[in-house]
Amino acid sequence: MKVTKILLISASLKIGGAEKVAADIGFHADPQRYEVHYVVFGDEIGAYEPELQAKGCKVFHLPQPSDGYHAYMKKLKVLINTYRYDVIHAHTMFNIGWAMLAGKLCGVPVRISHAHSALTEKRSLKVRIYEAAMRFLIRTCANTFAACGMKAGARLYGEHFFKSKGTLILNGIDTQSFSFDTEKRHECRTKLGLQDKFIIGHAGHLATVKNQVFLLNLMPEILKKRANSYLLLLGEGEDRPMLERKIRELHLENYVRMTGNVRNVPDYLNAMDVFAFPSLYEGMPLSIIEVQSNGLPCVISDRVPEDVFLTDLLQPLPLNEQSAWVDAICGAKRESSEKYAAQMRQSGFDAGTVMKKIYAIYESR
Repeated sequence: MKVTKILLISASLKIGGAEKVAADIGFHADPQRYEVHYVVFGDEIGAYEPELQAKGCKVFHLPQPSDGYHAYMKKLKVLINTYRYDVIHAHTMFNIGWAMLAGKLCGVPVRISHAHSALTEKRSLKVRIYEAAMRFLIRTCANTFAACGMKAGARLYGEHFFKSKGTLILNGIDTQSFSFDTEKRHECRTKLGLQDKFIIGHAGHLATVKNQVFLLNLMPEILKKRANSYLLLLGEGEDRPMLERKIRELHLENYVRMTGNVRNVPDYLNAMDVFAFPSLYEGMPLSIIEVQSNGLPCVISDRVPEDVFLTDLLQPLPLNEQSAWVDAICGAKRESSEKYAAQMRQSGFDAGTVMKKIYAIYESR
């Protein structure tokens, strides 16, 4: 049996949404059928990297494209020509253009562009010109135009183009592992020392777009309504120092805990009473799929795409209505129900189903 050689390009292999999708492809690969390699930008070793290497995946660190596009293309083409890949699958938004061009020039038959973000904030003229050039390269050099959701697809390819030529690939999770578990809820709350607390949870990269500072600003008012409230922030990122300063400024040291990156996310979701997600924008947030699979009520920014609303657990609110957020969070009621994991499987978000679709594309040419 011929082994299919796959090159996945991801900005990093740190814990994150798009990174998890890219890593899962390697984790699910049958080594008898697929040889999976990764390109990541920069020298940092991400959390997924050692695990992928233990499964036989190779990881190559190349410079950021912005450090020198010519040098990046030269190194990428050398790598592709050395290993003669059958598939190149890139997850780096507009930088995907370089990967698709290199793949086409080197004769890679399956060239997949995969969008994960719906960022629409104001951009400089220079950035907009770069994006237009990359969109042209992607449209002309890729042969599969994938996205995790309609807004992410429209953002990278253009709305009309994605509707006519795009492929929707949902962000899959292990729905069974995220199913609500009463015993694990008790264990995690005890381990955290928060048995008697009303736990407000959040998971995400600590960055401006995830807007964790919004939750910190809500906490004084939340504590007035529910004095036993406690905010649990899962994740790591560049905004951590700023958030730590904000916690001290608001005197919230006894009411907020920042856990850093964790691998046992389902245990933490079981422990929570409500999830809060005030993002400024999203593509198809993996954490909200996980939250719904767990049956956890969630107060969510109305800027999150509609295609993530798959259950009755989500309550969307505008970010300028802080009092409504306080009322919704404090009024949330957690139900012990395992039905939501089944709902998410039926909606097509189970990782096994998603991986079958991806590997079918790999075998399509």
